[in-house]
Amino acid sequence: MHTTNVRIPKYVTIKNTLIKKIENGTYLPGDAIPSDNELMRSLGVSKSTITQALKNLEAEGYIIRQQGKGSFVTDRSKSRLVLSLYLCPMEQGEEQFWISLIDEFNNSNQGFSVNATFLSNEKAPLRDSLLQSFASGNAPDILSLDGPDVAYWAYMNSLLPFDDYMEPSFLNSFMKQIIQQGSYEGKLYHLGYTESTLCILYNKELFKRLQIRIPANITEAWSWEEFLSICSLIREKTSLPYPLLMDSGRGLSPKSGEWNSYSGLPFILQNMGSFFSEDLTKTNGFINSASSVAAMQWLGDLFHKYHYTHIENISASFPDNFAMSLSLPSAYFQSLKNSENVGIIPLPKGLQAATPHGSWGLCMSRQTKNPIQCCQFIQYVFTIQNQLKISKYTGIPVLKEIYEVMDNFNTVSNNTNILFSQLHHSSFTRPQTPAYPFFSKQFAYAYYNIASGMDAQKEMDRLAELVDDHLFRHNYYQMPTHFVERSM
Repeated sequence: MHTTNVRIPKYVTIKNTLIKKIENGTYLPGDAIPSDNELMRSLGVSKSTITQALKNLEAEGYIIRQQGKGSFVTDRSKSRLVLSLYLCPMEQGEEQFWISLIDEFNNSNQGFSVNATFLSNEKAPLRDSLLQSFASGNAPDILSLDGPDVAYWAYMNSLLPFDDYMEPSFLNSFMKQIIQQGSYEGKLYHLGYTESTLCILYNKELFKRLQIRIPANITEAWSWEEFLSICSLIREKTSLPYPLLMDSGRGLSPKSGEWNSYSGLPFILQNMGSFFSEDLTKTNGFINSASSVAAMQWLGDLFHKYHYTHIENISASFPDNFAMSLSLPSAYFQSLKNSENVGIIPLPKGLQAATPHGSWGLCMSRQTKNPIQCCQFIQYVFTIQNQLKISKYTGIPVLKEIYEVMDNFNTVSNNTNILFSQLHHSSFTRPQTPAYPFFSKQFAYAYYNIASGMDAQKEMDRLAELVDDHLFRHNYYQMPTHFVERSM
């Protein structure tokens, strides 16, 4: 397993180091830890980094800071329980939502409190941060994960399943896709607090002027051929550099996280291609089959042959100067703050309809000593009130009851109905295998290379070779002995 060049935020590393010294008895209750200046000198970091680390230590109940005197280790046997939570907000404004929710929870006298650490995939890969936390024994009690990464962390025995701690009546309140995404080997490890799909956003005024047919529902979705003809019309009738923005103008990069897989894989399924063998032990003959390669060639042509879309970042064009964009629904809901000229069209369909789903959710760390309290907080996150608040950022609820509320009060627009319909009728769950993070990373490079004009068959053959070698070297991710023993 490759864990070099871990780029975890410095204040988190310092906090975890001090926690370890407190828990192993290097610093006892009542002891003063080194002063801010001493820590700055010994660790070679800035004042602000030390301050942030110590604030987090105090919030988690490990120390108390006294003005003019220093920081002292608390007696945690007498202090209020504090759960640690790692969050990776993905949407604009989402961090403030979590801060407000946690403050409300902590003020509700539950007998314990929650302290959040916000991590960013852009500053340091979340996977690297979590690997270091689990390896050092300082994993958070609760953590957020992207849905397709659940199988990897469950396989690594890093997560504690919810099955023994949550009532079936609570779990039955979730949409089936959420439960499916969060499960691995028959156990539920992850509850998605958001949902997502892939759609086309369009410029209402431009489409009206060009008299472009606007599909009103998923059964009227454009074919691939009609989509190409519309791109050609936009190219002919406008001066826009591209008929289609990629990811609201962000473009395509091999390092753009999950976007390449999320936006590319559905077109393979639409063309009757596939990713893995049924038992998830092989990709050769599947991801590089004729149908899969033809789909990737079609996508690649949009970039380098027709120049209908782009690799470079031109996100300043959205939402004021664009025709169409391949986007997540969150881009639509964010655009509503500044413009009413953006609408939603279902994803074009090939030989069949296929749209991705899945997003971020909450998990329990197997290192937590307080699973009951963890579940109590997680259930608080999923109250109707809190889910209505977070759905303002994503637009797609995860609880069945919210759909009923929306229907009863006629609050579902045609745009939102398209998203719901895709989710219910054509969505697929990305491969639930511990190999998925590696597969997705390699697929991102293959897609980028194909978009840049490289041979689609060669790139997909190379992808299959890399992934199958990875599977072989990891013994096809057969269940670890320690996991089997815990399950017996």
